[in-house]
Amino acid sequence: MQHDLVIRNATIIDGSGGAHIDGDVAVANGVITHVGGCCATSGLEEYDAAGAVVAPGFIDPHTHLDANLFWDPDLTPSSSFGVTTIVAANCGYALGPLGDKAAQEYVVRAMSTVEQIPEAAIVDSVPFNWNSLTSYFDALDALPVLLNHGHLVGHVPIRAAILGVPAVYKRQATPGEIEAMAAILREGLQLGALGFSTDQVVDNPGPGGTSLPGQICGEEELLAMAGVLAEGPGPGLFTMANAAMLQGRSEQATDLAWHQALARRSGRPVVVGPVLDPADDPGAAVALLDLVLKHREPGVMVIPQVSTRPFELWSRLDSPGVIVRCLPSLSKALKSGGAEAIRTLANDPQARIQLRKEGARIRPNPVFSGRWEHVCVRYTQQDGDWSQSVGDIARQRGIDPTDLLLDLALADNFETQFALMMRNADDEQLGKMVTHPAAMIGASDAGAHILSNTDSCYAVWTLQHWVRDRGLLSLEKAIEMLTWSQAQILGLTDRGRVQLGMAGDLVVFDPDSVGTTGVRFVDDQPNGGRRLITDATGIALSVVNGVVATRDGVSTGTRSGRRLRPSSRVVA
Repeated sequence: MQHDLVIRNATIIDGSGGAHIDGDVAVANGVITHVGGCCATSGLEEYDAAGAVVAPGFIDPHTHLDANLFWDPDLTPSSSFGVTTIVAANCGYALGPLGDKAAQEYVVRAMSTVEQIPEAAIVDSVPFNWNSLTSYFDALDALPVLLNHGHLVGHVPIRAAILGVPAVYKRQATPGEIEAMAAILREGLQLGALGFSTDQVVDNPGPGGTSLPGQICGEEELLAMAGVLAEGPGPGLFTMANAAMLQGRSEQATDLAWHQALARRSGRPVVVGPVLDPADDPGAAVALLDLVLKHREPGVMVIPQVSTRPFELWSRLDSPGVIVRCLPSLSKALKSGGAEAIRTLANDPQARIQLRKEGARIRPNPVFSGRWEHVCVRYTQQDGDWSQSVGDIARQRGIDPTDLLLDLALADNFETQFALMMRNADDEQLGKMVTHPAAMIGASDAGAHILSNTDSCYAVWTLQHWVRDRGLLSLEKAIEMLTWSQAQILGLTDRGRVQLGMAGDLVVFDPDSVGTTGVRFVDDQPNGGRRLITDATGIALSVVNGVVATRDGVSTGTRSGRRLRPSSRVVA
C-alpha cells in the first residue's frame, strides 16, 4: 500500500518510556502503518528526519483555549510547540451550555475575570448560537481547526444555566437543582466529554469580587457530580483548581482529604492543581506530593498536576497588576489619573520617598512574597543585562527597587513588563516536583492570562530545561510524560504512542535545539487586542490525524483537528 506520509531516518521515541529505535514511521488514512526499520513503500509525501526525533504529538491537558477555537483555527502559539491535542473547559470555565442572556453574560465575565481573557476576545469571536450542551458540542464538532481538542463539562455554565443569576454565585443549590446539573453532566459524558471541572480556590474572586460557583456550592453538589462520573462512560475525570492552592501545608492536607472523598465517590481520577511551591515555604509542594503518595489506596486516585516552569505573572505600571496593588501610592495614582498621574508621582521627590517606604514593608500575600528578589524585568526597550532580579539590579545601582520600577517604566513609555514570581521560584524544588512519581505535568493555562503568562510552551520547555539543561529527565521519560501518560489519564488511548494502528499524531524535533525563544507581543486578538507569546525552536514538523499541520512551527493551513471522544474508561 502507498502511505500518505513517510518520515525517514528518524530516531523513534514511541512514548512508552522505553529505549529509542532508529528507522521510518509511516501514516495512511490517519493511522500509523509502519514503525522502525526501512519502510519499503513510498509515501505521497516524504520527510527526511535524519538527526531528528519522531515522537507522539504532545498533549496539553490544561488549557483555556475555548474561545480561541472560534477565532484562531491554528490555535497559536500552542500548535508551534508540537502540541497536537489540547483539553479545554478547565477550572470550571466553558462556553456552554447557556441559560438566559444574564447567564450567558455571567459565563463570559467569569471566564474573563479569572482567566484574564479580554471580554472582547470572547464576545466578538464566539457566536453563542447554542443553548444546550448538545448544540454547543455540535458547534465544536463543526469547527475547522488545526489541532485535536477534548472538552470537560464546566461547573460555571451548568450552574448558571440551572440556578440563574445572581443565584449562581450567591447560594447553595436545592436537591432539584443539583439533579438538573447532574443531568447536564450525564448528557456531556454521553457526548464524549472527558469529565467535569470546577474552581474552589480560596480568595480567587469572581466578577465584581463575587464568589465563584465552586466556592459557594455545598459539598453535596460536587459529590453528586462525582456520582455521575462513577456511572458514566469515558475517563470520568473530576478536575479542579483546588481550594488550598495558595494556602499553607495544613490547609492543603485538609483539602487532600476532600479530594480523596470525591475520588472514593467517583472511582475515577481526581486531578487537582496546579500544585505550586510557595516562595516563603520552599518544599511545601513536594511535601504535598509525598502526602498524596503516602495516602494512596486502591480505587482512590488523586493526581496532582504540576507546572514544569516557574509560575510568573507579568504586569505593567500603568495597569492594576499585583505589584501596583501592593504599593498604595502607585495604586492611588493609577486610579486617579492613569499613566500621567504616575509620571507626576515619579517627578515628585516626596512621593518617591513615600513609595520607597511602601516598597520596604510589603506584607507577603498568597500571590507575592513581598521580596524584590522575586520580581524580574522580562521586557524592556533599554539596553543592558536584565537577567537578575529587580532587587539585585537596584542594589548594584545603589537605588531603591521602586525607583528602578519607575525609571524603567517611564523610559519605556510604560511598555516595561515586570514579572512577579508567584510560585515555583526554586528550581531545585521544581525539579523534585516534575520528577515526583505522584505528579502529572501540565498546567500550561494556554489561552489564559494573555498579557502576563507564557506557560503554553510547557512541552518544549520540558525538553529544553529538564532534559537538555538539567538532565533530570531522559528524553524517553519526558516524551512519555508529555504523551502516553497524558493519553492514559485522559482516556484518549487511541493516540499518544508511535505504534501500529494508533492515531497519526506525531511531532518531529531536533533534540539539540528544541526549546523556546524570548517573548514578544502580538496584536492579533479580536479587534486587534494584544497578547504575549513565546516562540519555539527545533520543532520541524507536526502531524495531526495523519496530516502535516506545521512546518518549522508554522501552520500549513490544514484543518485535520477534531473534537476527541474518549477511547477508554479510566478506573482508579
